[in-house]
Amino acid sequence: MGSRDLFLLSVAIYSGLPLLYSVRRTSFQFLLLYSHIASVLTFCGLLGAVYILPVGGEVNLMAGQVAFAGFMFGTFITVVVGRDLQVVRNVVALTIVVNVLVAAVFAVSGTALQTPGVVNPFDTSPVVFEQSLSTVLIGGALMVLELLLLLAVLEAAKKRLGPWPMALVYPTTYVGALVLDGLLFPVLVLRPDSGLGDAIWQGVEVKLVLAAAFLVPLLLFVTLFRRTLNLYEARPLNLLHLTALSRDHLLEKLDSQQQQLLEQHDRIIDSTASYGRANATVERILDSATNTILIALDPNLRITHFNAGAQRLLGYTGAEVAGEPLSLFHSPSEIARHAAALGTDADHVQVLRVQMAIDARRDWEFVASRGTRHVVSLGITEVVVDSAVVGYVAAGEDVTTRLRAETAMMTALTREHDALVRLQEADRVKDELVSTVSHELRTPIASISGYTEMLADGAFGTLSDEQNRALERVLRNTQRLESLVDDLLVLERTEGAPLMLERVPLDLSDVIRGTGEIVTQMVRGRDLKFSVSLPAQPVCVNGDHAALERMVLNLISNAVKFTPGRGTIAVRISTDATHAWLTVADTGIGVAEEDVDKLFTRFFRTREANDRAIPGSGLGLSIVQAVVSSHDGEVSISSSTQVGTTVTVSLPLVVA
Repeated sequence: MGSRDLFLLSVAIYSGLPLLYSVRRTSFQFLLLYSHIASVLTFCGLLGAVYILPVGGEVNLMAGQVAFAGFMFGTFITVVVGRDLQVVRNVVALTIVVNVLVAAVFAVSGTALQTPGVVNPFDTSPVVFEQSLSTVLIGGALMVLELLLLLAVLEAAKKRLGPWPMALVYPTTYVGALVLDGLLFPVLVLRPDSGLGDAIWQGVEVKLVLAAAFLVPLLLFVTLFRRTLNLYEARPLNLLHLTALSRDHLLEKLDSQQQQLLEQHDRIIDSTASYGRANATVERILDSATNTILIALDPNLRITHFNAGAQRLLGYTGAEVAGEPLSLFHSPSEIARHAAALGTDADHVQVLRVQMAIDARRDWEFVASRGTRHVVSLGITEVVVDSAVVGYVAAGEDVTTRLRAETAMMTALTREHDALVRLQEADRVKDELVSTVSHELRTPIASISGYTEMLADGAFGTLSDEQNRALERVLRNTQRLESLVDDLLVLERTEGAPLMLERVPLDLSDVIRGTGEIVTQMVRGRDLKFSVSLPAQPVCVNGDHAALERMVLNLISNAVKFTPGRGTIAVRISTDATHAWLTVADTGIGVAEEDVDKLFTRFFRTREANDRAIPGSGLGLSIVQAVVSSHDGEVSISSSTQVGTTVTVSLPLVVA
């Protein structure tokens, strides 16, 4: 057998055994692979210079160089098969231990052969063991460094390349590691006194020959073990954690997760306690309100508490409705009606969520256990604990009686509106009818108002609470009719000519102040924020006090009527060099853009006002425009739906 055949046999042994051990994962697989690596390292260190293999030309391969190439091949196979950072640690530790052991063997053997009395049966020359300790250790460190560099390049490539490009990276990286050893080994380990360049060239040349020989089994591994390589490429190895114990990283993650679980546990306990306190508080509040419907709902809008007021009105007990949806009390047609009004699907939960989103109260028809129907003005609010929604409270008031009265009033107003439309079509008849009705109604209205006040004052005997409430409604509607008659008379006077006014210099701020008592009555019982901003100096205009007061009251009355609860109304006077500016702004339901230009039309009412059954004749702004025009001023309106309305009046100042 020639030297070349012996070389090929060595390559076959060094590469074939790792490939054989990698075919099937068994209990002894890594024991065999580690044993192979240790054997190759031992041979490389102890017997690497025992023989030299000429392979052609001037290329001579030392046994240790062939063993080193086999070591790099075996470690590559072991790491790919193991695909775990602990495997890398084991290989590195094995390399260090074997090199330290080789250094110790060299030191002990060299010392023993030079010690008198020690038998040397094979006449081994002590020169064989004269390698310095630093040479062996540096060589071992270089092997570890080159191995880690090989693995680092592979990890970087795994992050950026797919399976097929990686098939080229493996042989390229292996060749690069051997060539790097050919460059560094002469410089760091051999360190010849002369001829360093030749030594480097010879080292690179030898490593290229070895690389060419081991490329065949390496390509065979890349081709046949594609599934193993896919698993290796899919699992990154964080070499930065190489110096940590294999379980340290897992223990750190476990400690971190345990700490997070403990914190979550504490938060859950705190939240549960807070929820319990909030739930008990809510139940006490609900039960204390006996004249109001209060229904507590869970996050899924199912009933959790049914207060006494709800039980009395609807005839169910709390136990009967617990866990039931609120749709238990509504007919499908009622749900569909609200869904159409809110522009959503006819799903009860969805309808309620839209109602909550716009923060509005709506009149819902509830069907009691006995089949009776009640109209309830219902609002729903969230119950928030520690920034989390834990439920809802539905609060309602039985407005069946009020709604019937409003419906009757709306019917009357609708009929009146239809009559007024017909009057507009027949101008002459309308003028005559308005004039007659306005004058003829004043006397009976005054009589009704007077007798109603006398009844309320007890002039005809003591009245019950229910009778007093009935008189209050009569008086309120009488005042509304009286106001309507006054408006009709004002419009009659403006028909075809400006108002006849007694204009004198006056302070516009005093006009605003004079409406305070009436405005207070307007906003009483309404959850409105009302503010007035007046200049410190008098705002002198040439005007009729009564007409200007009517203008201001009409503007404020409109703002109050068309602004729902929690809204804002602001009255402000400002001046410039020539004019006074009166602004009445609200955050009410607003007016659609297409209706703004019609607001000064007599008897005009927006669809929104009709849909909401908001009382009014549609004459207020017509009167405002007539009063402003008679004072040589101008009035303008800006409005947006669901945002609010701002009315601005400008009047010329009195020039001093």
